[in-house]
Amino acid sequence: MASAYESCSRAEELGFDFATVGHHRFTAGFGVAPWVYLAAIAARTSSLRLGTGVFLLPLDHPLDVAEEVATLDQVSGGRAFLGAGLGYRRYEWDALQLPYERRGTRMTEALEIVQRAWTDDTVSFHGEHFHFDDVEVLPKPVQRPRPPVWIGANVGPGIRRAARLADAWMVGFGDRLSALESRVAAFRAESTANGRAGEICLMRLVGIGARREDVEREWLPDVLTMLRAYRRAGAPGERDEDASRAIRRRSGRPSLAGLGNDLFVAGTPEDVIAGIRRCRELTGCEHFVPTLGGPDAAGALELFGREVIPAFR
Repeated sequence: MASAYESCSRAEELGFDFATVGHHRFTAGFGVAPWVYLAAIAARTSSLRLGTGVFLLPLDHPLDVAEEVATLDQVSGGRAFLGAGLGYRRYEWDALQLPYERRGTRMTEALEIVQRAWTDDTVSFHGEHFHFDDVEVLPKPVQRPRPPVWIGANVGPGIRRAARLADAWMVGFGDRLSALESRVAAFRAESTANGRAGEICLMRLVGIGARREDVEREWLPDVLTMLRAYRRAGAPGERDEDASRAIRRRSGRPSLAGLGNDLFVAGTPEDVIAGIRRCRELTGCEHFVPTLGGPDAAGALELFGREVIPAFR
């Protein structure tokens, strides 16, 4: 964790806008309590916005989540945001004895409760999953009217939920950009109809190095292995058969050219700048969330911060 604290401090110095922490329960590689972790990062930074990408909101009681996010907002001086997701791994629900098949309605209720808890003096709610009267949730957040709420979603019902109940859609890295254009347009239209901001937060795997061939040889195979693991775990998404075949590929040497540099943004700093510009052209995204790696994993943050970020300031 010490290296993560140092990375976030350095990211702030390099001009990054925000940092996110992922969340799964009872899962190797996700062994942190995100709000505690983010509070520790808040104590070591001064301007970096801090949130989750994503927090499995239906697995917790929304009044607890409202308190935790508001406390982080207080500790950080108004830098917190909630990136929420539904979850797709049944074992997380089974371990907590929660109804996996009803996670959609639980998510909807939780989103309403969290936001009302931040803005209303007291909140009452009687739904399918949660029941309470006249609860005063404290502390209230610093941000007014409340911290931003982003929703990660990969399929139609979740995207429509984001349009109704959130400020932004966190678009995952599993789909090609060309498949997103119509979905982004539909999301923005429905968000406008519901009086929401309708922003796009585009998440992308970013491989960056001094030479494209090094990224292709040392970064790309590991990323394809990771994506295959997500598919095996049941990660939802709109199916792009060309992309699926590329992700399933086990023989031969994959190339960025062969994949169209579309599922990822990868290559030299110049390639990455061009890739992000293409992302913005096709989606109009207001926020770009890179998951950074490369031949020199430790140096990827430095290279992105020194050579890519200035192109967008």
